[in-house]
Amino acid sequence: MDFRKIGWIFFFTFLGLNIFLFSIYKKADDQENVVYRTDQKVPIEDRLDSEDITYSGDFSQKQHKGYYLSGDPTDMNQALDEERERLDDPDLLNEQTSTEGQTLTHNITDEKAITEPSQAADVLDQFLQQEDQVLFGEQYSYLKDVSSFSGDYPTLVAAQSYEGIPIDDSSSRIEIELSNQDDKLSFNNYTQTHISDLVPLREAISLYSEEEIINTLYVNNKIPNNSEIKWRHLAYTLTLQVRGQNVYVPAWFVAIEDEDGQTQVERVNALTNRIITNSTVQTVENS
Repeated sequence: MDFRKIGWIFFFTFLGLNIFLFSIYKKADDQENVVYRTDQKVPIEDRLDSEDITYSGDFSQKQHKGYYLSGDPTDMNQALDEERERLDDPDLLNEQTSTEGQTLTHNITDEKAITEPSQAADVLDQFLQQEDQVLFGEQYSYLKDVSSFSGDYPTLVAAQSYEGIPIDDSSSRIEIELSNQDDKLSFNNYTQTHISDLVPLREAISLYSEEEIINTLYVNNKIPNNSEIKWRHLAYTLTLQVRGQNVYVPAWFVAIEDEDGQTQVERVNALTNRIITNSTVQTVENS
């Protein structure tokens, strides 16, 4: 009997067994470490930094108050007629203006322009105060994050608001198209929608904070590695239409640019902390 050969067989058998047992131990040890790290309350900033996700400023822990809001889409043709009567000016916005249902379009004849983005808020506010140029102008304010000064279609955006929180929705805004002329951006034309009779449907409710919704987006894999959080803001968004009335809820809007330069705006319901980016507006018609 070749005892030396048998000895080598036992040696390699026990070596393989030890390697197998060590691999099981190592895997179990790694799993324990994962559980440990998951149980830790790691600040969202540290988690973003670890995946090369950049952002500016700090994430606020403030819990704002917000409402379920209801409002009526304004018939812009009727609104224009009423404003002409109120101001006793039958020629108000008479030239280069058209209305179609809830949308008014006007070619701007008054010379307005900005030479740099920092002027946008002031110049826009001055324009909105001109009763001969804009209906309900005092109800709108500059929506910086949604405005754009680059690309083929630079645009200034203004929105209505309720108790300091803007309505970031196409049903309630003024979009001013800009054109490049002699190193300045001139006001060209605008489209306008408007919501009348905004009222809360129930008492104010505490909202989830900015920090909480960033965490929600992160754990749901909505913020990819090597991306940048370009901006975020709290605003009302349209979620429901009931017999001609619009219903809005407060939501956090977060713009995320991936490493390929593509930007996606995520929406998180600030009342429930649920992601509603791809939710459609539900409609309830008359029965």
